[in-house]
Amino acid sequence: MKNTILKKIFPFFIAAVILQLGALAFILFRSNSIKNDAEKSNRIARFKCEMRDPYNPFKGRYVQLYLGESSKAFSDLDIQSNEVRYIQRNTPIVFCILKKDADGSFRITGLRAEEPDDSHLFVRARMHYWGDMVSLEFPFIEYYMQENYAREVDSLGSAFYDLEPQIEVYIDRHGNCIQKALYVNGSETIEDYIKSLLSQRQI
Repeated sequence: MKNTILKKIFPFFIAAVILQLGALAFILFRSNSIKNDAEKSNRIARFKCEMRDPYNPFKGRYVQLYLGESSKAFSDLDIQSNEVRYIQRNTPIVFCILKKDADGSFRITGLRAEEPDDSHLFVRARMHYWGDMVSLEFPFIEYYMQENYAREVDSLGSAFYDLEPQIEVYIDRHGNCIQKALYVNGSETIEDYIKSLLSQRQI
């Protein structure tokens, strides 16, 4: 009886494992594809950010990032007049046109309902709006770290903002993006900063 049940369950178990491995392989392939495309075309951008520190019981502890560019007024953006109402009513996904500032960080200067051509650097985002304000959700705002490192970041509190954090992302020609690193103090990764902080405490 027991062997019969196992024989019935086993094929489903194998199918589930294959499905999970396939999903993982797809994620890795897609991430490598975005990275390679970004490096070849030099489509790498940094965004100023702030920090939240939530916990996901299934994924672990991570640093939730908030980008200043996540909230914009329609009047501050270059949007073709015939696209405003279309964007508001028909599509939650928009293409955010980026411009590099003098300090090396990027900001959003415009929105498009359709994918721009290669002459623009842009990222995809999910849009919500109320009145004349736009709220944008980006796919790279959850930055996972070792749990003890993430707790250290959380313990920094407001001092974290003094480190001038910036998230750097790879962007492919279609606006898809993945994280490259979270930097502080210009060129130091957050992991190296926390490691140095912990080492100093042990001296």
